[in-house]
This record gives sequence, structure tokens and C-alpha cells, in this order.
Amino acid sequence: LKDHGINYSDIYTWQSDSCLQGCLDYFRQLKQFHESPLIKFSYNAASYIFFLLLFSYYLLFNFKSSTNGSSRIHWTEVLLIIIVTTMLFEDIRQFLWQDNRSIIGKLSNYFIKNLFVTLIRITSYILFYMGSILLFTYASTDENLTVAKIILAYDLEIWYIRSLAFLGVLRKMGPKLVMIRKMLIDLFFFTYIILIAMIAYGVASRAMYKYNDDEDNDDLIFDGRSIFRHVLYPSYYLMYGSTENELEALDRNRDLDTAIATQILLAFHMLFVNILLINLLIAMFSYTFETVQNQTDHVWHYERYSFIREYFHRSPLFPPFIIISHLIELIKFLIRLCQKKNNSNMKKNQTKIFKMIAANHEVDKDWSEFESYATNLYARTKVSGTSSSSTTIVSSRTRQDVPSTILDRMNTSLSSSTIDLKSIIDEIASIKKVVRDLRTYTEEMNSSMQSMMDVKEQVKMSKEPKIRIRSAITTNDLKETDD
Repeated sequence: LKDHGINYSDIYTWQSDSCLQGCLDYFRQLKQFHESPLIKFSYNAASYIFFLLLFSYYLLFNFKSSTNGSSRIHWTEVLLIIIVTTMLFEDIRQFLWQDNRSIIGKLSNYFIKNLFVTLIRITSYILFYMGSILLFTYASTDENLTVAKIILAYDLEIWYIRSLAFLGVLRKMGPKLVMIRKMLIDLFFFTYIILIAMIAYGVASRAMYKYNDDEDNDDLIFDGRSIFRHVLYPSYYLMYGSTENELEALDRNRDLDTAIATQILLAFHMLFVNILLINLLIAMFSYTFETVQNQTDHVWHYERYSFIREYFHRSPLFPPFIIISHLIELIKFLIRLCQKKNNSNMKKNQTKIFKMIAANHEVDKDWSEFESYATNLYARTKVSGTSSSSTTIVSSRTRQDVPSTILDRMNTSLSSSTIDLKSIIDEIASIKKVVRDLRTYTEEMNSSMQSMMDVKEQVKMSKEPKIRIRSAITTNDLKETDD
């Protein structure tokens, strides 16, 4: 944002000719350099790549059990545990340093707003510590060692997936990651429909036809592995068009009624899943892609802002050295807590906040004017009860050529005209009500006079013909006029 006059570090540093002050200025600039969000991001990205390479090396070449006493703990294991633990401490610090004050607000902001990312993050830590505990305490045999290795291998896969977050700062890749997140949400809700279709066909087809009749000791039994191998796996691979094994098993006894019925069921299943549901899923993905693609710039700016704000509050140190900054912050917190208990009237210290600093005085002035006029506009709309769409905001460039007295007069006239318009509308409504009452009273008088003329005609008090009193305006005419 520097090209637009916005910076995130203080550029007004005091210069001095003395040697000591020159050294202090150099170290101050060096500190500001390492505290910039870009440098922090670069350090964390490099340390994360090192962590992935170390984890991969450990699982491929140095994964051994340490419970038998013959083998010692390798240095890669110790370093991995330290790095993951410092990462966990950093995530806990980010959770506690959120803008929300209450714990409920922090939990809502951390889990509900970023549920998918949070679940991946928590799962990576849980699997790592589960695998490490099994490795150091329970992996006395090869079978138990295999369980620990499977858990850590899945955990490594999740850590690799988490590395995609570093691509969010790129203009081309950032919106693509948002597309992937939204498509995964679509896929999560769509998986239920596909799962129902897979289970329905798998259970119905295996209930009608025995597929493994020619193979020995491979019957379907009430066991988890057998059910997955005979019912779920074949139905799942049918979704990708793998029908060779299915048709080959049905062709062994093609004349049986159960084989014919199963082939009919297979044809319906392929029509429903491979044609209807898969194309529906592709259409959902296309809609999500077009929706995000139309707002690529907005999505990228939002993701970039999130990254800048996250790394603005981070320490310049990266894992595992970030534990030093955690200890320093803990000591500062304890000192502040003790001082608060001893002296409740202590002076409050200023803290570092996320703030944009204008690169020059003109941008700062225009920014302040815009904020002041926007605040006044919002206050007037709340007081007058009108929407902000009926008001006008004068641009910063235009205000440079217009005196402040004229702008104040424009704002005052705009506010007074809004209030006058509201009073005129109220007056018109009251006048309409009075006219409606007068019309009703006139119709009642005409009706009374007409009754008197009818009585006069009946008693023949006059030889003149009866006068018909006709109202010029009726109630129906009044309704049409009001409409």
C-alpha cells in the first residue's frame, strides 16, 4: 500500500550526527525492519518449510521405537516436538489476543467464523501428540509401532495442507484458496447424498448376489473390514467408472435371476450417481468458481489484510525461537498483574495496536477530513431518522478547493431541508385527514336533507315537485382520489 500513501511503520525517526545516536538509529531501523509484517511472514514461511522437511526426513529414515531401551531418542524427534509445541503456544496466544473480550466471543470468532481452518489446525496438533505418545509409551511391538506411524503419516499430510495458507498473499493463488474452501463446504453437504446412494446399492446388490462365490475364505462376514471390502469399497469405485470387477462377477452366473436383477440395479445406480449427482456437483463447483472469480480483487484484498493483521501482532522470532518472546510476554503479564494488585491507580501503559500511518501530511489530512465528515454524516442520519442514501459525501479532492464555511453551510442546509421535507409531509397528511372528515360530514347533511324532502312529499305539504339532493362527491370518489 506504499504506492497509495499508506505505511505500517513509523518513518519519522530522529536523525543525529553523533556516533552513539547513529548506532541507536541503526538498531532502531533494524528493529523496525524485522518487525514489519512482510519480514515476519518470510521468516515463518522459511521455518515452516524447514519443519516439513524435518518431519518428512524423520518419518522416512529415523522412525524407530524407543521403548525397548536399545535405541535412543533421535535429535529429530526432540526438535520436532519443540517446534510443534512452540507453534501450539503461538496459536494459543493468538486465541487469547483476539479483539473479543469475553471467552464466548473469542470461541465464537475462532471456531465459528473460521471453522474449516480451525478444525485442520486442531487436528494436526491432536494427531501429532497422539502419535508421539503411542511411539514413546506403547510402541513395544511392530504392530503398535505401525499404528503410531500411520497416525504421524496422516498428521504430516495435514501439515502439508496447512502450508497452502502461505499462498494466500499471492494475487493469483489467494482467491483460488478461497474457492477450494467454499468447494469443500459444498462437497461436505453433497457427500451425504452420495454416501446414501453408495450404501443403498452396496447393501442391496450384496444381499441379492454373492460376488465371491468362487474365491476361498473371502465370504462376507459381520466384521468391519469385511463390510468395507465387500460393500463400501466396490460401490465407491463405481463412482469413478470402475465397473470391470462388478460386471465380471455378474457374468459368471448371468442366467440367474439375482444376477439379472443386480445388473438392472447397477444400471440405475450408474445413471443416478455418475450422470445426475456428479454433474450436479460439477454445476455447484462452477457456480462457486464464478461467484468468487467475479470478486477476485475484493477477496484477495481481504485475505491480504487478514495476513497483514495476523503477522503485525506476531513476534519477529520464528519457531522454535518464538518461545523466547512467549516467555517475555508472560513475565510482562505477571509484572502488570502484580502492579495492578499493589496499586490500583497505576498509570496505564500504551500498547501496540494495528494502525495505518499516512506516508505524508496531505494523505493524513485528507484521511482525517473524510473520517470527520463521515462521522458527522452518520450522526445526522441517526438523529433525523433518514437513510444515508439521501445524503451526499463531498470527496476529498473537491474539499481542497471549497472553503470549510461553504461546506458547513451545505451540510446545515442539507440537514434543514431534510427536516423541512419531513414537516411538510406531516402537514399534508393532517390536511388530508381534515378534508376527509369534511366530506363525510357533508354527505351526512345531504342524507338528512333528502330524508326531510321525502317526508314533505309524503304529507304533500307543497305542490312543487320533490327536489333530489345529489352529492357531488361520494365516499367512493374519495377513495379513488386518495389512491
